[in-house]
Amino acid sequence: MTIRLLKTERQLLRQAQRACRGKAGYVPVTALLMLDRGRAVVAVAEDLGLDQATVYRYAQSYQLLGLVGYLKSEQPGYWGLLTSAQLAHLCQQVNTQLYTDCKGLQAWLQRTYGIPYSVSGLTDLLHRLGFTYKLITLVPCLADAEAQAAFLDELAVLETHVERGEAVLYYADAAHPTHNTRCTRAWCEAGKEWPLLTVSGRERVNLNAALNAYAPTQVLLDETSCVNAQSTRRLYEQLLAAHPDKARIYVVCDNARYYKNKELRAWLAEKPICQVFLPPYSPNLNLIECFWKYLRQKIINTTFYRTKGQFRTAVLDFFTRLPEFGQDLASLLTRKFYIIAAQFTS
Repeated sequence: MTIRLLKTERQLLRQAQRACRGKAGYVPVTALLMLDRGRAVVAVAEDLGLDQATVYRYAQSYQLLGLVGYLKSEQPGYWGLLTSAQLAHLCQQVNTQLYTDCKGLQAWLQRTYGIPYSVSGLTDLLHRLGFTYKLITLVPCLADAEAQAAFLDELAVLETHVERGEAVLYYADAAHPTHNTRCTRAWCEAGKEWPLLTVSGRERVNLNAALNAYAPTQVLLDETSCVNAQSTRRLYEQLLAAHPDKARIYVVCDNARYYKNKELRAWLAEKPICQVFLPPYSPNLNLIECFWKYLRQKIINTTFYRTKGQFRTAVLDFFTRLPEFGQDLASLLTRKFYIIAAQFTS
């Protein structure tokens, strides 16, 4: 007998499994998940110390009652303030409704089930269920999922050219690291602060760079007083020098005006460089964005530089140390992109 859970049901069962580990409700939840993975009834019964009739009963109960009914019938015993069915409902609520603190969720539990939870108790419960308190993800309000999907289809064609050795693929973008200490999260002793020096300046280092999508430690850089068409041309000249034997050099870039400058495009007309423009509002598809984030983590965050000269030296030195970070960059810059869509609200 096989069970085919919906994706949302599988997620809820896994969360309930974590919450009731070592308690009465663990076995029925685990049996259902094992059947969903294609395990035979005999194997499930043997692994969980059950008889085969019980495993068949679990499967038939799910098919007859659905997930909520199954959890209610198979896990009536007490192993916390919430039953497994209520835990599943809690997980669904957290996944569909944004809660910025536990107080709102605390009120929802009281209103829905009449069950009081302290903030600390609810926090511990959410951790056990696999939730974490972290920064939310900002999504551009004009992000177009269809345009992003079309771009990824185009990108797949370009990548076949690269993999056949006919071309190289780069991602280009500018960054402007600011001479100022950036705060981040760190482990500190409870009740104590970890003060970090900072400066009041806002001076920047202007970087125009191109990242080789298949060799993430190969990054060509033009440091400049102003990122513009002239800076971009100098960067592209480095690309031509680095790949004199390639018939085509693809450069994925955003829609900044300097990439579409008339003089730059006229200069490119007889060059093997082909600019591939990202859909508007799609930083998620530009691989070099992850590289800039890594630079900030390694060089800028939590590190104090008294002068802009010291700051600039540290930033530029990072590019000479890229082989040192090769393993990190290889695991970070994987070309596995995701599509974001605008979420319009009234």
